[in-house]
Amino acid sequence: MSAEIVKVLDYQLSHGLEFEKKYIDSTINKIFKVELSMVKHEIKKIETKLSEFENYYKMSSDTFYKKFNDGKMGDDRGYIKWFAYKDTYNKLMERLMEIEKIVHA
Repeated sequence: MSAEIVKVLDYQLSHGLEFEKKYIDSTINKIFKVELSMVKHEIKKIETKLSEFENYYKMSSDTFYKKFNDGKMGDDRGYIKWFAYKDTYNKLMERLMEIEKIVHA
Protein backbone atom coordinates (compact mmCIF):
# COMPACT_ATOMS: atom_id res chain seq x y z
CA MET A 1 0.00 0.00 0.00
CA SER A 2 1.50 3.32 -0.98
CA ALA A 3 2.11 6.03 1.57
CA GLU A 4 -0.36 8.28 -0.23
CA ILE A 5 -3.17 5.75 0.14
CA VAL A 6 -2.35 5.33 3.81
CA LYS A 7 -2.53 9.12 4.29
CA VAL A 8 -5.92 9.29 2.57
CA LEU A 9 -7.30 6.40 4.63
CA ASP A 10 -5.93 7.93 7.82
CA TYR A 11 -7.57 11.24 6.98
CA GLN A 12 -10.89 9.58 6.14
CA LEU A 13 -10.82 7.55 9.34
CA SER A 14 -10.16 10.62 11.46
CA HIS A 15 -12.31 13.17 9.58
CA GLY A 16 -14.82 11.23 7.51
CA LEU A 17 -18.44 10.50 8.12
CA GLU A 18 -19.30 7.64 10.44
CA PHE A 19 -20.58 5.37 7.65
CA GLU A 20 -17.34 5.98 5.71
CA LYS A 21 -15.26 5.01 8.74
CA LYS A 22 -17.25 1.81 9.22
CA TYR A 23 -16.98 0.94 5.51
CA ILE A 24 -13.22 1.52 5.43
CA ASP A 25 -12.70 -0.42 8.65
CA SER A 26 -14.83 -3.30 7.41
CA THR A 27 -13.05 -3.42 4.06
CA ILE A 28 -9.58 -3.39 5.60
CA ASN A 29 -10.61 -6.08 8.09
CA LYS A 30 -11.83 -8.28 5.20
CA ILE A 31 -8.54 -7.78 3.38
CA PHE A 32 -6.62 -8.92 6.46
CA LYS A 33 -8.90 -11.94 6.87
CA VAL A 34 -8.18 -12.95 3.27
CA GLU A 35 -4.46 -12.52 3.88
CA LEU A 36 -4.77 -14.53 7.09
CA SER A 37 -6.37 -17.38 5.16
CA MET A 38 -3.66 -17.24 2.49
CA VAL A 39 -0.86 -17.25 5.07
CA LYS A 40 -2.42 -20.22 6.89
CA HIS A 41 -2.66 -22.10 3.59
CA GLU A 42 1.02 -21.45 2.81
CA ILE A 43 2.02 -22.49 6.33
CA LYS A 44 0.25 -25.84 5.89
CA LYS A 45 2.07 -26.46 2.62
CA ILE A 46 5.42 -25.64 4.17
CA GLU A 47 4.69 -27.77 7.25
CA THR A 48 4.26 -30.73 4.91
CA LYS A 49 7.67 -30.08 3.34
CA LEU A 50 9.30 -29.57 6.75
CA SER A 51 7.84 -32.87 7.93
CA GLU A 52 9.39 -34.61 4.90
CA PHE A 53 12.81 -33.16 5.75
CA GLU A 54 12.43 -34.09 9.41
CA ASN A 55 11.55 -37.66 8.54
CA TYR A 56 14.40 -37.96 6.05
CA TYR A 57 17.09 -36.42 8.28
CA LYS A 58 15.64 -37.69 11.61
CA MET A 59 15.82 -34.24 13.21
CA SER A 60 13.32 -31.51 14.10
CA SER A 61 13.30 -28.43 11.93
CA ASP A 62 13.96 -26.23 14.97
CA THR A 63 17.07 -28.22 15.90
CA PHE A 64 18.25 -28.25 12.29
CA TYR A 65 17.68 -24.51 11.90
CA LYS A 66 19.77 -23.69 14.96
CA LYS A 67 22.58 -26.06 13.93
CA PHE A 68 22.55 -24.74 10.37
CA ASN A 69 22.72 -21.13 11.57
CA ASP A 70 25.58 -22.10 13.89
CA GLY A 71 27.48 -23.54 10.90
CA LYS A 72 27.29 -27.14 12.15
CA MET A 73 25.41 -28.73 9.23
CA GLY A 74 27.50 -28.11 6.14
CA ASP A 75 26.22 -26.95 2.78
CA ASP A 76 24.44 -30.02 1.45
CA ARG A 77 21.83 -29.07 -1.16
CA GLY A 78 19.09 -30.70 0.93
CA TYR A 79 20.10 -28.66 3.95
CA ILE A 80 19.94 -25.45 1.96
CA LYS A 81 16.42 -26.30 0.76
CA TRP A 82 15.36 -27.27 4.28
CA PHE A 83 16.79 -24.01 5.62
CA ALA A 84 14.87 -22.03 3.00
CA TYR A 85 11.60 -23.76 3.91
CA LYS A 86 12.19 -23.28 7.64
CA ASP A 87 13.17 -19.64 7.20
CA THR A 88 10.04 -19.00 5.12
CA TYR A 89 7.96 -20.83 7.72
CA ASN A 90 9.36 -18.64 10.50
CA LYS A 91 8.59 -15.47 8.55
CA LEU A 92 5.07 -16.66 7.76
CA MET A 93 4.47 -17.47 11.42
CA GLU A 94 5.56 -13.95 12.36
CA ARG A 95 3.20 -12.52 9.75
CA LEU A 96 0.40 -14.78 10.98
CA MET A 97 0.77 -13.41 14.51
CA GLU A 98 0.80 -9.82 13.22
CA ILE A 99 -2.36 -10.34 11.19
CA GLU A 100 -4.15 -12.18 14.00
CA LYS A 101 -3.49 -9.23 16.33
CA ILE A 102 -5.15 -6.94 13.81
CA VAL A 103 -8.07 -9.20 12.92
CA HIS A 104 -8.86 -10.15 16.52
CA ALA A 105 -8.32 -6.66 17.98
